[in-house]
Amino acid sequence: MLFSRRVILAFAASVCLTLAATGPYPPPAQAASDLQQARERASHSGKLLMVVFGGNWCPDCRSLHDRMHESPIREYVEKHFEVVEVNIGQMDANLDIASKLGVTLKKGVPTAGFFAPDGKPVGMTNQGELEPARQYTGAQVLAFLRRVAEEHRIEKPR
Repeated sequence: MLFSRRVILAFAASVCLTLAATGPYPPPAQAASDLQQARERASHSGKLLMVVFGGNWCPDCRSLHDRMHESPIREYVEKHFEVVEVNIGQMDANLDIASKLGVTLKKGVPTAGFFAPDGKPVGMTNQGELEPARQYTGAQVLAFLRRVAEEHRIEKPR
């Protein structure tokens, strides 16, 4: 069965829209309230705040999200971080939040900012450290998060 180019493009567009609407990142409009709640949780719990910027359309963003929910990474994250995921839409939403936090998206997403419980910056992945998340094993992601939590160092996972 042959399909016209128009049918194939329409199908591809609908798949992209579906992926962008579903996934781990909440609707862009709730980012400010989600961030405020996460800041309060971090302040009360004494954990680091991890603010991850990405989108549901982004395979690397989805991969990082999935890795962070695998054991033993999940348990480490729950013990050391309060995490909030900020949806950047199609690279056009919540850019003001990223800017205010000192996070740049120039090197791709996912990009994360890490903050002490008192709100002071610990570090940012502004150099694209997390952008190729699909390439990272669980062990690499866990080692990266350990360096952030225990040494306050941001380095590309290795």
